[in-house]
Amino acid sequence: MKFKISSFKEPKHVGAVSCVGWNNTEDVFSCGDDHKLLKWNLVSGECLVITTFPEDFYPICLHLFPKINLGGNKHNDVILIACADGKFHIMNNNGRIEKSVNAHQGACLAAQWSPDGAGLLTAGEDGFVKIWSRNGLLRSTVIQSDVPCYSAIFNSDSSAILYTKGNSLVIKHLNSSSKTTKWKAHEGVILCVAWNANNNLILSGSEDGYSKIWDQFGQQISVSVKHDQPITSVSWSPAGDMFVIGSYNLIRLCNANGWSHCLERPSTGSIYSIVWSSDGTQLAAACANGNVLFAHIIEREYAWKNYTCTQTGRKVISIKDIITDQNDQLDYPDRVIQIALGFNHLVTATVKQCFIHKLTSWNTPVTFDLKEGTISMILLAERCICVIERAGISVYSYMGRLLASPRCSRPETLGRAAVSLGPDALALIDQSDRKIIQVFDLPTGLIVRSSTDNTVTKLIHKMTVSSIALSQSGPINERQIALLDYNRDLYVVTVKDSKPKFVKLGSQILSICWSAETELLVGLRANSAVAWCCPRAAYKSDWLALTTVTKDITDLGRNPSLLSVEDGVACICRGNGSRTHISLASFPEKLLKHVDANMWQDALQLCRTVEDETLWACLAVLAWQHNQLAIAEEAFALIHHYYQVCYIQHLRSTIPEKLTT
Repeated sequence: MKFKISSFKEPKHVGAVSCVGWNNTEDVFSCGDDHKLLKWNLVSGECLVITTFPEDFYPICLHLFPKINLGGNKHNDVILIACADGKFHIMNNNGRIEKSVNAHQGACLAAQWSPDGAGLLTAGEDGFVKIWSRNGLLRSTVIQSDVPCYSAIFNSDSSAILYTKGNSLVIKHLNSSSKTTKWKAHEGVILCVAWNANNNLILSGSEDGYSKIWDQFGQQISVSVKHDQPITSVSWSPAGDMFVIGSYNLIRLCNANGWSHCLERPSTGSIYSIVWSSDGTQLAAACANGNVLFAHIIEREYAWKNYTCTQTGRKVISIKDIITDQNDQLDYPDRVIQIALGFNHLVTATVKQCFIHKLTSWNTPVTFDLKEGTISMILLAERCICVIERAGISVYSYMGRLLASPRCSRPETLGRAAVSLGPDALALIDQSDRKIIQVFDLPTGLIVRSSTDNTVTKLIHKMTVSSIALSQSGPINERQIALLDYNRDLYVVTVKDSKPKFVKLGSQILSICWSAETELLVGLRANSAVAWCCPRAAYKSDWLALTTVTKDITDLGRNPSLLSVEDGVACICRGNGSRTHISLASFPEKLLKHVDANMWQDALQLCRTVEDETLWACLAVLAWQHNQLAIAEEAFALIHHYYQVCYIQHLRSTIPEKLTT
């Protein structure tokens, strides 16, 4: 994965460009020391001068109103600009200033609309951070400090503010009953911060040349190498899986763990501002030499079984079968923004349409139009596709038919950990209360129900949930969901139980993933991988221990993650970005496949051939759960559970008598 950087041959600004902002996925506004507001169109390559401001107008920060509806009225294309004279200006997209407000003594260094559009905040050279109404009326002065505040931002739900104070970061909760969190983050003055709505992680850049990642409690997640110059700008991608940092003649793309995808050294001078497009595939940067730098991501790679897929250009995808060495190139009419590969299908979303390719026939894709060209995520399951746009969530069949439209407030804030798709259900973590998991039933036949018809199951956990995963096999009434809470404890619950019971499987789990074909659940710890072959056996601790496989792994690095589990082999992404495959439970998964197919004699023969105690334990538990008493008796005997053998013999001798009477 890397950047393809482009810029106009001649700078359109005279002097430094201080701020940029995306109006949509193709239009960018920029403003600089030449007092001009420019609009750039990436499709046509045109650059228009929207307006020229007065000579004393020196912008520092620019932010466009979030793309939401308030009371049925759209406030799109409203621009907020903070200036060096301490004022902020609210203007329309034609450059006409609707309101100007004297906000600070000295420069107004930061200004941002709240994510819900209800207000805005400003931070200044005087050390004050203030909150204003949407119309520019002062609501409160939340911070009074004796040092300049170079950056301040809202969190995802506008309930807290993150701001800089010298070399420290401070989180101030707008609810006065919550305690303020403050920590020393750098050795030098902190110049820029970013707070992602999806992963809730904080990114900071400082004069000391370091960028660092923090959680919301002030614990350091990652630190970069030392750069030669101060970090002048940082920005998270909307999905939270990448971020970019800018410095003098430097722009670096990193993943969420902090390891570097690519490093570019354009001759731009300092990069004062970097902003991602809403689809997370492009960015614009304001440069000191008068240029506005544009970049889009190419060489994104995806893999599934023997297929690899690589985006080689804005509209081009290359796919390869590594067994037959067959290569194909797919060209699309518009820019590709999202790709998903799995379940024998390749799904590609452009700014206008979604294309569904079968892996056996590339040239005849199923297509359907998108509601909006801002797709944040595509999820695949055995029988359906989930497309998450800013306009809402939609579930389609692989024939392109709309199956359901589950309701969700602000779906663009959903991260990959907060949503999971099964063959007949969709699970979401409630963004307003992260202790609640909503599970939507999806149509399994030809009858398509309306969104108001969908059955919703609410599961309430005792703690905040950080990650969820739906099982991918079995009937809907046995559908299980695994969850990780903020304590890193792993729980499993059956969704359709009348009284759902959260059963704890383990602790200190970093990542979880179900097998795509069976109910094998794999979890990742710091130095080991754990496979729960029979999660339903959790109600008996000794059974759970017998059916669990643990394998030590070294050199996983910081924050490794599970990518997939197939045929008992776990694909793991290390902390440095490299991938490794660990054979963890190949025989147990083969056993589970025999059981799912009701091939009990084959399952018994497999255990007799392999002669592994864990495999016999899995067969014993599964046979007991499926009332295969003869097989369960033999399996329990071989793992020396004689009390269970006696109980099964008692049942086998008494059941026929009861049936005859």
